Parts: sequence; structure tokens; C-alpha cells
Amino acid sequence: MDAFYAQVEHERTGIARHEPLAVQQWEGLIAVNYAARAKGITRHMKAKEAKALCPELHCVHVQVLYTDGPEGEVTQGEASGRLSAGKRADEQDQGAGLTERQPDRSEGKVSLERYRTA
Repeated sequence: MDAFYAQVEHERTGIARHEPLAVQQWEGLIAVNYAARAKGITRHMKAKEAKALCPELHCVHVQVLYTDGPEGEVTQGEASGRLSAGKRADEQDQGAGLTERQPDRSEGKVSLERYRTA
């Protein structure tokens, strides 16, 4: 079986399975599909290093939760489009690959809920 998180992201984003895809958490990669592995990409590799090795790599960041709603209400990074320096999360999810501006880890935390419910 290909990396499960990568399979979930292929289904969720519509990126073709033959295209190299990695699931990113902050700066590192936590799941890499077979197509990306064939290009030399491995888990725990830094996203920028992987992108330099394989420019066509799609890096999809895991969901990020923020507690910036009223009275500490949790909001989702994708739903609110919040990324540091204004880059929208859905740009990654549409197959744009690694963006220069990633979710701001000082303001949010990752959630793996989408993989638990897949």
C-alpha cells in the first residue's frame, strides 16, 4: 500500500496518482507516495530539499487548527485560508505544489483528523 496519508490527499485534492506527492507537516515530509519515492524523495526530508530534487512534487500540508475564534473557538487553517504572509492553503490543495509561505506554526497546531476519518 502506498503511504496512507498520501492516498487520502490524492483522493481529496484530485491530484493524479502517477504524480509525485508528499504530505508536509511544517517544514518536513511525513508521507511520500511511490511516484515521489522513485524520484528520490523520502520521509523526514525537508520540503524545500525535496522540491529542489523534484520540482514537480506536490507538497500538501496537513490541516492546521487555530484558536483565534471568539472565546478560543477553533478554526481550520484551510477554512479560513490563514497562512503566514497571506498565502492561501487551498493553493496547495489545488496541486500548486510547495508554496514559499507555509502555515504559521506559532499560531496554530496540526490536526490529523482527516486521516482518522478517511
